[in-house]
Amino acid sequence: MIMENHGIVYRKLGIVDESAFDGLVRLFNQEFEMPDLESVNSQNIKFLLESPHFVCIVALNGDEIVGGITGYELLMYDRPGSAMYLYDLAVAEKNRRQGIGSRLIQELRDYCRHQGIREIFVQADISDGHALAFYKSLGGKPTEVIQYSFESW
Repeated sequence: MIMENHGIVYRKLGIVDESAFDGLVRLFNQEFEMPDLESVNSQNIKFLLESPHFVCIVALNGDEIVGGITGYELLMYDRPGSAMYLYDLAVAEKNRRQGIGSRLIQELRDYCRHQGIREIFVQADISDGHALAFYKSLGGKPTEVIQYSFESW
């Protein structure tokens, strides 16, 4: 899938796009203010790009990755079909307020529609007012959920 809008090209990454995914992870690290901006798990990048249950769409301005979205398709055992968990979405700070984030969501929705995936869900921290307002502005319906995390060792 390659779509263009105002000079920004939106493209779903595939198996041969490891370097582009690497660049997106670095953008995520920067925008999410991760302590190690260079932290990239190259082995998992290859594995994820080969997985039919993972999707990654980038926004490109020329060769520069200015945004991206990732999601995991979750196969359901209690109902037909699957759901998409929107894992990460980021747009470079200098490229915000141009509709890139909204377009990335639309690209993911189009992908899901084409794949027969009826639901997309995303987590947002209550303290992240910008994310909450963004998802609500796109028609997202909030649900009250408390998440628990466990270490496996």
